[in-house]
Amino acid sequence: MTLTEDLKKMALESGFVSVGISNLNMLRDLPHGWISTVCNLRSPEEELSSVKSVMLMSYYVWDKSFNLAVDSTYLRNRDILTPKVPLESYQLYYEILKNKAWGLVNHLTRRGYESRLSLNISLKTAGVRCGLGCQGKNTLLITPNYGPRIRLISVLTTAELDVDEPFNDDLCGGCERCIIACPTKALKPYKIRINRCLTYAAEKPLAQDVPDDVRKIEKRHIKRPTPNSYIECTTCIEVCPIGKPSSA
Repeated sequence: MTLTEDLKKMALESGFVSVGISNLNMLRDLPHGWISTVCNLRSPEEELSSVKSVMLMSYYVWDKSFNLAVDSTYLRNRDILTPKVPLESYQLYYEILKNKAWGLVNHLTRRGYESRLSLNISLKTAGVRCGLGCQGKNTLLITPNYGPRIRLISVLTTAELDVDEPFNDDLCGGCERCIIACPTKALKPYKIRINRCLTYAAEKPLAQDVPDDVRKIEKRHIKRPTPNSYIECTTCIEVCPIGKPSSA
Protein backbone atom coordinates (compact mmCIF):
# COMPACT_ATOMS: atom_id res chain seq x y z
CA MET A 1 0.00 0.00 0.00
CA THR A 2 1.39 3.41 -0.95
CA LEU A 3 1.49 6.31 1.50
CA THR A 4 -1.35 7.97 -0.43
CA GLU A 5 -3.51 4.85 -0.19
CA ASP A 6 -2.65 4.47 3.48
CA LEU A 7 -3.67 8.06 4.27
CA LYS A 8 -6.93 7.83 2.37
CA LYS A 9 -7.79 4.58 4.16
CA MET A 10 -7.04 6.18 7.52
CA ALA A 11 -9.15 9.22 6.69
CA LEU A 12 -12.17 7.14 5.67
CA GLU A 13 -11.83 4.89 8.72
CA SER A 14 -11.77 7.95 10.99
CA GLY A 15 -15.15 9.11 9.67
CA PHE A 16 -14.44 11.34 6.68
CA VAL A 17 -16.65 10.53 3.70
CA SER A 18 -14.33 11.66 0.90
CA VAL A 19 -10.66 12.50 0.45
CA GLY A 20 -8.94 14.35 -2.37
CA ILE A 21 -5.33 15.35 -2.92
CA SER A 22 -3.69 18.09 -4.93
CA ASN A 23 -0.18 19.51 -5.15
CA LEU A 24 1.15 23.01 -4.70
CA ASN A 25 1.34 23.78 -8.42
CA MET A 26 -2.39 23.12 -8.78
CA LEU A 27 -3.23 25.29 -5.77
CA ARG A 28 -0.93 28.29 -6.20
CA ASP A 29 -3.71 30.63 -7.29
CA LEU A 30 -6.18 29.85 -4.49
CA PRO A 31 -8.05 32.93 -3.25
CA HIS A 32 -6.32 34.46 -0.26
CA GLY A 33 -6.47 37.61 1.83
CA TRP A 34 -9.43 39.10 3.66
CA ILE A 35 -12.89 37.96 2.55
CA SER A 36 -15.04 40.89 3.67
CA THR A 37 -14.57 40.93 7.46
CA VAL A 38 -15.28 37.22 7.80
CA CYS A 39 -11.86 35.62 7.56
CA ASN A 40 -8.32 36.09 6.33
CA LEU A 41 -7.58 33.26 3.91
CA ARG A 42 -3.98 32.12 3.64
CA SER A 43 -2.18 30.36 0.81
CA PRO A 44 -0.88 26.82 1.40
CA GLU A 45 2.69 28.19 1.43
CA GLU A 46 1.78 30.73 4.11
CA GLU A 47 0.46 27.90 6.23
CA LEU A 48 3.43 25.58 5.58
CA SER A 49 6.34 27.06 3.66
CA SER A 50 7.67 23.70 2.44
CA VAL A 51 4.26 22.22 1.50
CA LYS A 52 4.19 19.79 -1.44
CA SER A 53 0.76 18.17 -1.11
CA VAL A 54 -2.64 19.19 0.23
CA MET A 55 -5.24 16.70 1.38
CA LEU A 56 -8.89 17.79 1.54
CA MET A 57 -11.32 15.75 3.63
CA SER A 58 -15.08 16.11 3.84
CA TYR A 59 -17.20 15.11 6.83
CA TYR A 60 -20.92 14.43 6.51
CA VAL A 61 -22.97 16.74 8.73
CA TRP A 62 -26.10 14.67 9.24
CA ASP A 63 -27.66 16.68 12.07
CA LYS A 64 -28.33 20.41 12.50
CA SER A 65 -26.71 20.35 15.93
CA PHE A 66 -23.30 20.03 14.25
CA ASN A 67 -23.78 23.67 13.24
CA LEU A 68 -23.70 24.91 16.82
CA ALA A 69 -21.41 27.88 17.42
CA VAL A 70 -20.45 29.22 20.85
CA ASP A 71 -19.01 32.68 21.43
CA SER A 72 -17.65 34.17 24.64
CA THR A 73 -19.78 37.28 24.13
CA TYR A 74 -20.25 37.53 27.90
CA LEU A 75 -16.71 38.94 28.12
CA ARG A 76 -17.82 42.09 26.32
CA ASN A 77 -19.78 43.04 29.42
CA ARG A 78 -16.88 42.49 31.81
CA ASP A 79 -14.65 45.52 31.49
CA ILE A 80 -11.93 44.09 33.69
CA LEU A 81 -11.48 40.94 31.61
CA THR A 82 -12.11 42.21 28.09
CA PRO A 83 -8.73 43.92 27.58
CA LYS A 84 -6.86 40.90 28.93
CA VAL A 85 -8.83 37.89 27.70
CA PRO A 86 -9.41 37.43 23.95
CA LEU A 87 -12.90 36.61 22.80
CA GLU A 88 -13.22 32.93 21.94
CA SER A 89 -15.39 31.25 19.35
CA TYR A 90 -15.99 27.56 18.73
CA GLN A 91 -17.88 25.80 15.95
CA LEU A 92 -18.75 22.22 16.81
CA TYR A 93 -18.15 20.77 13.36
CA TYR A 94 -14.64 22.25 13.16
CA GLU A 95 -13.73 20.91 16.60
CA ILE A 96 -14.81 17.44 15.42
CA LEU A 97 -12.91 17.72 12.13
CA LYS A 98 -9.72 18.92 13.82
CA ASN A 99 -9.84 16.01 16.24
CA LYS A 100 -10.16 13.52 13.36
CA ALA A 101 -7.52 15.20 11.17
CA TRP A 102 -4.89 15.17 13.89
CA GLY A 103 -4.52 11.42 13.40
CA LEU A 104 -3.37 11.98 9.82
CA VAL A 105 -0.97 14.75 10.85
CA ASN A 106 0.48 12.52 13.54
CA HIS A 107 0.89 9.62 11.11
CA LEU A 108 2.72 11.80 8.58
CA THR A 109 4.90 13.35 11.26
CA ARG A 110 5.95 9.92 12.52
CA ARG A 111 6.88 9.05 8.94
CA GLY A 112 9.25 12.04 8.91
CA TYR A 113 7.12 14.55 6.98
CA GLU A 114 6.35 18.04 8.23
CA SER A 115 2.57 18.32 8.35
CA ARG A 116 -0.20 20.45 9.76
CA LEU A 117 -3.94 20.75 9.55
CA SER A 118 -5.47 23.93 8.22
CA LEU A 119 -8.84 25.63 8.12
CA ASN A 120 -7.28 28.82 6.80
CA ILE A 121 -6.80 28.03 3.11
CA SER A 122 -9.69 28.42 0.67
CA LEU A 123 -11.27 25.05 1.44
CA LYS A 124 -14.13 25.21 -1.06
CA THR A 125 -11.92 26.13 -4.01
CA ALA A 126 -9.30 23.59 -2.93
CA GLY A 127 -12.07 20.98 -2.64
CA VAL A 128 -12.88 21.47 -6.32
CA ARG A 129 -9.19 21.20 -7.28
CA CYS A 130 -8.89 18.02 -5.21
CA GLY A 131 -11.85 16.42 -6.96
CA LEU A 132 -14.38 16.39 -4.13
CA GLY A 133 -17.14 18.37 -5.82
CA CYS A 134 -18.15 21.68 -7.40
CA GLN A 135 -18.80 25.07 -5.90
CA GLY A 136 -22.55 25.46 -6.14
CA LYS A 137 -24.99 28.31 -6.58
CA ASN A 138 -25.16 28.65 -2.79
CA THR A 139 -21.32 29.15 -2.93
CA LEU A 140 -20.81 25.97 -0.88
CA LEU A 141 -18.98 22.87 -2.03
CA ILE A 142 -21.50 20.45 -3.52
CA THR A 143 -20.48 16.79 -3.45
CA PRO A 144 -22.15 14.06 -5.55
CA ASN A 145 -23.07 11.84 -2.62
CA TYR A 146 -23.90 14.32 0.15
CA GLY A 147 -24.58 17.58 -1.66
CA PRO A 148 -23.58 20.56 0.51
CA ARG A 149 -24.15 18.64 3.76
CA ILE A 150 -20.45 18.39 4.46
CA ARG A 151 -17.71 20.33 6.21
CA LEU A 152 -14.10 20.51 5.06
CA ILE A 153 -10.64 20.46 6.55
CA SER A 154 -7.20 20.23 4.97
CA VAL A 155 -3.90 18.61 5.88
CA LEU A 156 -0.77 20.19 4.39
CA THR A 157 2.38 18.11 4.18
CA THR A 158 5.87 17.94 2.73
CA ALA A 159 5.14 14.41 1.50
CA GLU A 160 4.72 14.07 -2.26
CA LEU A 161 1.39 12.30 -2.63
CA ASP A 162 -0.51 11.07 -5.67
CA VAL A 163 -2.90 13.78 -6.86
CA ASP A 164 -6.56 13.45 -7.88
CA GLU A 165 -8.20 15.00 -10.92
CA PRO A 166 -10.09 18.28 -10.35
CA PHE A 167 -13.90 18.13 -10.35
CA ASN A 168 -15.16 19.60 -13.63
CA ASP A 169 -18.94 19.02 -13.54
CA ASP A 170 -21.60 21.56 -12.52
CA LEU A 171 -23.97 19.62 -10.27
CA CYS A 172 -26.44 22.50 -9.91
CA GLY A 173 -27.59 22.68 -13.52
CA GLY A 174 -30.73 24.78 -13.79
CA CYS A 175 -31.73 24.32 -10.14
CA GLU A 176 -32.09 27.49 -8.04
CA ARG A 177 -33.86 26.14 -4.96
CA CYS A 178 -31.23 27.55 -2.60
CA ILE A 179 -31.56 31.03 -4.10
CA ILE A 180 -35.36 30.98 -3.83
CA ALA A 181 -35.35 29.58 -0.28
CA CYS A 182 -32.82 31.98 1.27
CA PRO A 183 -34.78 33.92 3.94
CA THR A 184 -32.91 37.18 3.32
CA LYS A 185 -32.28 36.82 -0.44
CA ALA A 186 -28.54 36.85 0.16
CA LEU A 187 -27.83 34.54 -2.77
CA LYS A 188 -27.40 35.05 -6.46
CA PRO A 189 -26.10 32.20 -8.65
CA TYR A 190 -22.61 31.34 -7.36
CA LYS A 191 -22.43 34.58 -5.35
CA ILE A 192 -23.42 35.70 -1.86
CA ARG A 193 -24.02 39.11 -0.35
CA ILE A 194 -22.35 38.24 2.90
CA ASN A 195 -23.89 41.05 4.94
CA ARG A 196 -27.34 39.58 4.20
CA CYS A 197 -26.38 36.06 5.27
CA LEU A 198 -28.04 35.04 8.54
CA THR A 199 -25.00 33.11 9.68
CA TYR A 200 -22.85 36.20 9.20
CA ALA A 201 -25.40 38.27 11.12
CA ALA A 202 -25.42 35.78 14.00
CA GLU A 203 -21.64 35.54 14.01
CA LYS A 204 -21.23 39.35 13.94
CA PRO A 205 -23.81 40.71 16.40
CA LEU A 206 -22.16 44.14 16.46
CA ALA A 207 -21.51 44.47 12.71
CA GLN A 208 -22.83 47.75 11.34
CA ASP A 209 -23.09 46.49 7.75
CA VAL A 210 -25.97 44.09 8.48
CA PRO A 211 -29.25 45.68 7.25
CA ASP A 212 -32.09 46.17 9.74
CA ASP A 213 -34.41 43.79 7.88
CA VAL A 214 -31.78 41.04 8.14
CA ARG A 215 -31.41 41.64 11.89
CA LYS A 216 -35.17 41.25 12.31
CA ILE A 217 -35.20 37.99 10.36
CA GLU A 218 -32.19 36.78 12.33
CA LYS A 219 -34.05 37.20 15.62
CA ARG A 220 -36.91 35.06 14.31
CA HIS A 221 -34.97 32.50 12.32
CA ILE A 222 -31.73 31.77 14.20
CA LYS A 223 -32.05 29.29 17.05
CA ARG A 224 -30.10 30.18 20.20
CA PRO A 225 -29.82 27.31 22.71
CA THR A 226 -28.12 29.70 25.17
CA PRO A 227 -27.38 33.46 25.20
CA ASN A 228 -23.82 32.73 24.03
CA SER A 229 -24.59 30.18 21.31
CA TYR A 230 -26.50 29.84 18.07
CA ILE A 231 -27.14 27.27 15.36
CA GLU A 232 -26.07 28.46 11.92
CA CYS A 233 -28.70 28.96 9.24
CA THR A 234 -28.71 25.96 6.90
CA THR A 235 -31.70 26.77 4.69
CA CYS A 236 -29.70 26.74 1.45
CA ILE A 237 -28.22 23.39 2.48
CA GLU A 238 -31.51 21.77 3.47
CA VAL A 239 -33.30 22.53 0.21
CA CYS A 240 -30.49 21.26 -2.04
CA PRO A 241 -31.76 18.10 -3.79
CA ILE A 242 -28.27 16.70 -4.41
CA GLY A 243 -27.47 13.95 -1.92
CA LYS A 244 -30.57 14.82 0.08
CA PRO A 245 -31.55 12.03 2.50
CA SER A 246 -34.87 10.41 1.62
CA SER A 247 -36.22 11.23 5.08
CA ALA A 248 -35.25 14.93 4.86
